[in-house]
Amino acid sequence: MSIITVNWNSGEMTARALDSIYEHTRGVTFELIAIDNGSTRDDSAAALPARFPSITFIANPTNLGFSAANNQAVARATGRYVLLLNNDTLQTEDAISAAVRYMDTHPDVGALGIQHRNTDDTRSVQGSASAFPQPWRELRALLGFAPSGAEPSSLPPRDERDVDWLTGSFLMIRRACLEDVGLLDERFFVYEEDIDWCRRAWNNGWKVRFWPGASMVHLGATTAPFIRDKTFAHFRPHLMYIRKHHGAGAAACFYAAMVARLTASTTWQAARWLAGTAPFSQVRERWERQLNFALLRPGRRGIEPADRS
Repeated sequence: MSIITVNWNSGEMTARALDSIYEHTRGVTFELIAIDNGSTRDDSAAALPARFPSITFIANPTNLGFSAANNQAVARATGRYVLLLNNDTLQTEDAISAAVRYMDTHPDVGALGIQHRNTDDTRSVQGSASAFPQPWRELRALLGFAPSGAEPSSLPPRDERDVDWLTGSFLMIRRACLEDVGLLDERFFVYEEDIDWCRRAWNNGWKVRFWPGASMVHLGATTAPFIRDKTFAHFRPHLMYIRKHHGAGAAACFYAAMVARLTASTTWQAARWLAGTAPFSQVRERWERQLNFALLRPGRRGIEPADRS
């Protein structure tokens, strides 16, 4: 088993994730591959290999992006299965071994995801799989015409089933499937790379399955404080996903609707500033979001901290 995790400015969180793997994973032989993606806010690049000398550690001088970092590790992985595991996860049982046993008895499954849980007292269930995006429904939502409520097919599953895509926080991939489908698309600097990869797996005839027979805790959003433009970071790769899988026409419509939505937000904030009810800094923030997206700047533009821009 090859377990891969990417760290960026969250060394202590990554250390907790690795500790939990060593503590709870008993039924399978595994190797750990950790990548530091150019951390500047802590000493991850030095502290992690010192604390975990048995792991394979890759230290990138700059942030190459989530997809590229995972691909670096996949190139070194030797396991029958490769597990892409977020660094903001905690193992609370031997879920990894259970997932391996499941995959061993279901050879038609190319990729597997497990139950994700929150940190509350009841360990409530967190969504970790979903249906593929529906661009025209999203377009109606951006323009204010979408019906209220989620469609049943888009709700996160609770029972064992084949799903469109699994979140990359726990994505266990069969070696044969990985070799057939290929690596993550590095044009997705971060976000949407898991949806894109799962779609490619389905296109190649592999099953992507959610299995609630094992679970882990997923904290989520540990790098969010270091992302400069969250709107851009999420919607820029989504535009690229739509262009790749639904064509230029759908992407152009989504782009136009997003620019209109961001322009309206900037205009409204400017009106509030003129009325003396909002600071100019909020106008500037919305203008920068609008400009970043409208100019189709590279994906990393919205990710790097302000002092790295």
